[in-house]
Amino acid sequence: MAALGAYAALSAGFDVYAGERVQQYSPMTLAAVSFALVTVVFLGWSLVTQGPAEVLRPARARCSDILALNATTAIGWLTMLYALVRLEPAVVNVVGLAVGPALTVLFEPVLRRGARPLRAETIISFTITGFLAVLVWASCVGRSAVGELDTEDAVMGLLLTLVSGVASTGNVIFSKRLSDAGFEPRAVMSVRFPMTLVISWAVALLSGRASELRAALPSAAVLAVLGVGLPLYLIQVGIRHTEPITASLFSALSPPLAFLLQLTDDRLLVAPLTLVCVVSITLLIGAGILARHHHEQPTQPSAHAPGGPARHRPAHPEHERSRPL
Repeated sequence: MAALGAYAALSAGFDVYAGERVQQYSPMTLAAVSFALVTVVFLGWSLVTQGPAEVLRPARARCSDILALNATTAIGWLTMLYALVRLEPAVVNVVGLAVGPALTVLFEPVLRRGARPLRAETIISFTITGFLAVLVWASCVGRSAVGELDTEDAVMGLLLTLVSGVASTGNVIFSKRLSDAGFEPRAVMSVRFPMTLVISWAVALLSGRASELRAALPSAAVLAVLGVGLPLYLIQVGIRHTEPITASLFSALSPPLAFLLQLTDDRLLVAPLTLVCVVSITLLIGAGILARHHHEQPTQPSAHAPGGPARHRPAHPEHERSRPL
């Protein structure tokens, strides 16, 4: 939970900071530099501490999962960066994350056999989707923090954000599959970015933005540490210890933080409707987390059952001595 909470906070900061940076640099330029830096750190860390054979083990053992993780990482992050060019960070954040729980409810039983969300989680997930629809409407009619939007910008921004949300949901589930297979977060981080690197560097170079790469290095370095490397490592740790639906719900706590942080951006106005939606979604997410927490609590034995409290059973010293520790 601590790792997922930290991820939510960093995700909010990333959306606000990246939303301002993509107004100055191409999203592909920022992605090319930041993901290259993250790959160097995690791949180098794994090579030094584990060796080449261990680094390649996830790709050999679970090739299809690694390919799926690469594809969902590239689609999710690149579409989100382009969405930030057109929409306010809080809307990108809440739409991208709010669709996650509902999609997890639909996809997880297929991608992870035997997994089944709770009834409360299912109801909460689809209620969140209703608030998502309100945010979509607000962006289309000009009631978001960026004010009046060109219809084409609003539609394209929301479409990109929804694609990012779908890809991110798959990302969480495939990360969990690799964790279930016994792979450490560091091992997964070492092999999840090649597809993103190939796409971003190819587009950046072929579009004539090579000269922009050096100028974007400071901004990309901040994104690499606080927006990509650390958050993805934290969510990989969180996924290892929770169910995907819990990770999706908990990760969606970042929209209120994004709403507050975006107030530092002079381009954006205060949007009360956005605030109402993100607070409502946050409360629903909290309810979903509590439902999962209560479900996973061990059932307390009844006082009248054989395993009830000791005060209802006569003491038997010999029996007590023979009880295994």
